[in-house]
Amino acid sequence: MKKKIVMLLVMAMTLSIAACGSKESGSTEKQSGGDGTKTGYEGETLVVQVWGGTYEETMRNDVIPKFEKETGATVEVVSGAAPLSQLATEGNNASIDVLSLDCNEVVQGTQMDVLETLDFDKLENSGDLYDEAFMYDNAVVTNWGVYGIVYRKDLVETEPTSWEDLWDPAYKGGKIGVIDYSMGGGPEFADAIARTQGSEIADTDNWDNLFAKLASLKPNIGIYGSQHADIESMLTSGEIVMSVETNGRAINLLKEGYDIGFCMPEEGAPAMTSLAGIAKGSTQKELAYLFVNELLSTDVQKAYAEKNYYAPSNSKTVVDEELASMMPYGQEQVSNLTYMDYAAYEKVQSEFIERWNREFK
Repeated sequence: MKKKIVMLLVMAMTLSIAACGSKESGSTEKQSGGDGTKTGYEGETLVVQVWGGTYEETMRNDVIPKFEKETGATVEVVSGAAPLSQLATEGNNASIDVLSLDCNEVVQGTQMDVLETLDFDKLENSGDLYDEAFMYDNAVVTNWGVYGIVYRKDLVETEPTSWEDLWDPAYKGGKIGVIDYSMGGGPEFADAIARTQGSEIADTDNWDNLFAKLASLKPNIGIYGSQHADIESMLTSGEIVMSVETNGRAINLLKEGYDIGFCMPEEGAPAMTSLAGIAKGSTQKELAYLFVNELLSTDVQKAYAEKNYYAPSNSKTVVDEELASMMPYGQEQVSNLTYMDYAAYEKVQSEFIERWNREFK
């Protein structure tokens, strides 16, 4: 009898072990590949929102194919701005898993409570990021563009190093361009000038000083650009020789054969920040973390630097020297970036625009 009981126990344990080693029908088994990648997400879909244009092209060509191959998952792309209001109505069944955000959208998403508080331990590549990449606890910087001064090297006597160079009397008669408030860069420029006065754009107590300084630039201004193309047209024709612009636009003109330089002013250059976040209501958070981690990898960040001219937030990303000189590359340049307080600016925006139009434009 004892032998019979022992044999029954052995058979039961054998069946139990076999059951543990098998995969249930229809279940997904996540495995780590030899190179540390995750596999076993076949049949699962991750929805990623991304800005259109070249930013989306790089994601489709340099991020998604590699990610799908490594994970087995399918990535669905939604083009355009982050649908924050939509996510607020969707609750725990968000239609978007990974979000592309700027600082203003992070502020809005935080107010709407639609962004996941990130667990950076789940982002292996986060250990290689500059400290400045951790601006928020619910989004991480993937890369930086920057607003500065683009100029025609062949048409200026002295290459600019400071915002103050825009006020040089040599450029009277309309040789300077600025970005209007209606396009990204106008408020950032005003904020940069306010900072040279020891203030910031949302400090209404300093507005008399700020707008007096801006108004004094008017004799030099040849265009208030509401489109990048308008500024670029006047630069290439030589009608203006210098303008507030983004580093990416400057690099484009350089590649087109124009004798272009780009200055990140010594007082500090306003960051044009790209961030990634995860929707709080995402039902694919494990995959979402893997995708954000991929965005932080050196390969992906190098692709965005070379194809979109965005500086990497991963400190180990190596960029060509000529390209690096026209973007906030390396710790020194990253440390010199300034960030507008968009939450504070939002409260005074209508008053600011009214005064910009009346006293500056």
